[in-house]
Amino acid sequence: MSMMRAMKRIGLLLTVLLFLFPEGVLAQPKTPLVLINRKFRLVELARSQRATLTYDISSIGGQHLAVSVYRHDQTLNEEPLKKWLFHGSRGSERLSFDDLPLAVYTLVAYASDENGSAVAQAAPLIHVEYGGWRAWEAFKPPVETVEEQPEAFKDVSVATSTRNVDVGIAISPQAVVIKPGGTVEFKPAFRNMEPEPVTWKLVGDGKLTKGEGDRYIYTAPKTQLGTKLFRIEIQSSAHPDLSGAATVLVTNASQDQIERGQF
Repeated sequence: MSMMRAMKRIGLLLTVLLFLFPEGVLAQPKTPLVLINRKFRLVELARSQRATLTYDISSIGGQHLAVSVYRHDQTLNEEPLKKWLFHGSRGSERLSFDDLPLAVYTLVAYASDENGSAVAQAAPLIHVEYGGWRAWEAFKPPVETVEEQPEAFKDVSVATSTRNVDVGIAISPQAVVIKPGGTVEFKPAFRNMEPEPVTWKLVGDGKLTKGEGDRYIYTAPKTQLGTKLFRIEIQSSAHPDLSGAATVLVTNASQDQIERGQF
């Protein structure tokens, strides 16, 4: 009799919990972070570069990992371009993008059953620039080019020779995550060379405006659905073969989700 009473109490407790916390009790676990070449969120791959995916889903009892690849302008409701299904609670697996054109892709990974059906929410999305800056050649959002050169460069008369010298230009910071309407300041960086005039270009939505000195400020669109990836590029006016780029991820996720990579 005492056993029957205990079972009834447990059943009553479960009923109360389901009534009070339906989402908390029934919600799927979240797939832990997965990495590509030890990186997450934003990954740049050269053509035919080896891509190694590392995962560990043992903490949620996962036994299989399903991975799908979408073109950046696809929605996740569409059919993915490629799929992989890996077996085991943890592993390090080789991914090949060789049969895909150079472009920007979104990789979605989630714990699944042996047939690839999800048993957990997806891990934080990974955006892959396959082909580096050339990945953006097929990406055709509006393009805004800033023609005016920074005032700080008007009196520069030093010429830089790039022949047989390890020189280069870049943008600092190289990758940022901001919310819609947010701003971030960028500046050019020069390696083993004197500062020289550069042309700035925005690939994607938002606005790029001149700041103080050689700095430029990117302002994200005020309204946006989901997460979007944009790019800022610079090119040397004196040495057109020298260029650099930065990536901006604009998301509606909360600050806590951004810090944990859950967007």
